[in-house]
Amino acid sequence: MFSTHFKLHNPYTDSLYSKERGYGLFTPEMAVTTSGTAHEEALKSGGWNTRHFYEEVSDEGRQVQIIKVSVPAFGTYRVTVRLTAMDNDIENLTLFSSRRAMIARDISIPAGNTWEKTYHTAVTPFIPALSSVRCEDKDIFISYSGSNIGSENLTAEVTVTSEKVPVIWVGGDSTVTDQNAGIPYYPYGSFSGWAQTLPRYIQGAAVCNMSHSGLTTNCFRDDGHFDIIKEMIKPGDCLILQFGHNDQKRRNLAAFGGYSDNLRSFISFTKVMGAEAILCSPISRIPLSLSPGQAQTLSLGSHYSLLSDYARATETVAKELDVPFIDLHGQTFEKWVEFSEKAKDFFMPGDVTHTNEYGSVMISDMFMNTLRSTDKGKETLPGRCDNGLTCSFWSPNSDTKDIPAQEPEPDIFAINLPYMDIAGFEDKKGLEKAFRYCLLDPCVMHLHPDSPMPRAQLLMVLFKALRIAGTRPYTGRFSDLRPDEWDSGYVETLINENLIDPATIRREEDKLFFRPDESLTYEELDSFLVRFLENDPGKRNISLDECVRKAQELGIDTRNNTAPGKWISRGEVYTALARFIDLAEGIKTRSINFEA
Repeated sequence: MFSTHFKLHNPYTDSLYSKERGYGLFTPEMAVTTSGTAHEEALKSGGWNTRHFYEEVSDEGRQVQIIKVSVPAFGTYRVTVRLTAMDNDIENLTLFSSRRAMIARDISIPAGNTWEKTYHTAVTPFIPALSSVRCEDKDIFISYSGSNIGSENLTAEVTVTSEKVPVIWVGGDSTVTDQNAGIPYYPYGSFSGWAQTLPRYIQGAAVCNMSHSGLTTNCFRDDGHFDIIKEMIKPGDCLILQFGHNDQKRRNLAAFGGYSDNLRSFISFTKVMGAEAILCSPISRIPLSLSPGQAQTLSLGSHYSLLSDYARATETVAKELDVPFIDLHGQTFEKWVEFSEKAKDFFMPGDVTHTNEYGSVMISDMFMNTLRSTDKGKETLPGRCDNGLTCSFWSPNSDTKDIPAQEPEPDIFAINLPYMDIAGFEDKKGLEKAFRYCLLDPCVMHLHPDSPMPRAQLLMVLFKALRIAGTRPYTGRFSDLRPDEWDSGYVETLINENLIDPATIRREEDKLFFRPDESLTYEELDSFLVRFLENDPGKRNISLDECVRKAQELGIDTRNNTAPGKWISRGEVYTALARFIDLAEGIKTRSINFEA
């Protein structure tokens, strides 16, 4: 059995922050950060990064102290933290563990008093963001923020002891994951996945969050995250899953297709291992408005969600496999509609998907309230997830919404290509250029460069290259696309901008079909790009043959002796778009003679 105890008091003679040194790490052996990405630094520092402001900012009440304890082996550990206030009261203290998982919040410690908290944590391998290589560090981080927590006013005692307890594993995407935050700590301006704040409720078990930004159910399996759970899950554990936000962007992961199949596979394995499972529908983005006619057609009132299919599919799988279902989609959708304009206060500024700390606390409260109210939920987590904590609304109005202007973080697209399946692709320089131009997703580890690209799935990366945005609501011109599909907003823009060649559209009687799931051809990509180069939408009625000729003349289409109608691979799409961006700046400023 491993056990350690230490007392920390006044490790520095000055405060935590100084202009010369920046924010120090308050540790028994000083925590070391890497010189790599912000994600790597945060992984080595308990989920924290230093904020860099354009001007000097007071950190009063927003300091962060970080303690690191290295342990000898992977496993579960009991952690007891005792914090003593000396001369001044400590207010608004929040305690975090591991990768900034919230253990307790809104704690007050009067001067001369001690506050104690015991919880459990799991130390496991972990695949960092923007990497395919496991981090094998065996460290436990304890961090806390609040007023008067400087070393001159606070003594910290930490005891860590190995102890076997159940583990509550979590799999999901950026809306669920343990997000990084900056120091000074501004809850309103700190990304936070909802499962990151779930440990407040946990007693006698450890939460291990294997969620990551950008993950689909395929990525969760293929990139190695589920492999870690498979290696370590045991009878008595539980697996909580919430996906959908990224699956909806992949045509092969339709709600009642690949997405549901993957959920079934994860749950079936979990049950074979003697563990329980809980399925959550994906939280709703801020709902979009419908026209009266569309609202009546979809029976959604005046709002709709792009994730409703995935919510229904999740519930269907939960009922089929007899596991608890938590309808976070429905509950958050109703809450955002209720809050109306104030809903944005629970998201990161300018974001309609990713919650800040206020949003994540509210959603984890929803999860726990629902779980407590169902017999199946109580049976799934007996005696582990009800420590008497009462859900109480945490208003963003209790804190400042005026976050000081920050300098931009290091460019994540400056890292080496993270993909594990590009060794055999010939034009790696083209892929690297596409990556630098922000066309590729840095969060996934498999690019599938030799696979065909579905027509609709092209649109997200195409619009990145063209520097244009989708348009909603979708007017429903094509019978094979619905208003609540992810791709329909892109298609609406294509319609409005006259970027669709009628020859690429299938007609059946009075219906039109965009063919979203059919493989994109070289000619179709050439058509989109060459039409876009004509500034006047009224003059974009350019034939496929002419688009191909012009694309080859400009060096966008570099294929050799490829039969007409042949599908183009994903890797070739990315490299062609990179070539297009190189050319477009000079081309868009002059007219194109399509009769030459």
